[in-house]
Amino acid sequence: MDKLLKNVLSCMRTKGLLDESEEDVYRFGLECLLLEVVHYLSYIVIGFAMRMIIPMIVTSMVLIPLRRKSGGFHAKTRSGCYLFSCSIVVAVCLLDKIFFPLWLCTATTFGANAIIFAFAPIENENRTLDQEEQKKFRKQALIILVLADMAIIISHKIHIEVCQWLLNGMIVAALLNLCGKIQTKCKLEKW
Repeated sequence: MDKLLKNVLSCMRTKGLLDESEEDVYRFGLECLLLEVVHYLSYIVIGFAMRMIIPMIVTSMVLIPLRRKSGGFHAKTRSGCYLFSCSIVVAVCLLDKIFFPLWLCTATTFGANAIIFAFAPIENENRTLDQEEQKKFRKQALIILVLADMAIIISHKIHIEVCQWLLNGMIVAALLNLCGKIQTKCKLEKW
């Protein structure tokens, strides 16, 4: 990854597309872009391999935006992040194969809502938020949560499988939020 970034930045400098004083900003942006591309391509491969691409995409429609705004558990290294994320996608695909009774769906919806409502946003060492950003991210997370709840209710009336796939995205986001809270608390207690 570092070698690829170095070559791309060198090429950009040679072509006059990059001001050397801003190289760190470009490097960070390119690194984020490449990591996202690798992650999403891997998720699609996993979805196809497990024959769960449509359920995985539907689940991701809730999980990805909710996770971005509410935060949660984060691995310490790039490779750890990649492996953890891929294992979450496999778990989501497995979860999407299971159908739960209505009472359990209702209970988990309330539980997931309560966790995200109580803890969002969860900071990590890579993303610390000032007070204004915390308010903004919390508001955005809660809006996404309400939209997800509405989509779950509507889809329950139309197509029960889609309802559960959307709910699974909320459940996984809530679990990652809870794990992030525990991770943060453990770090604070070490100091």
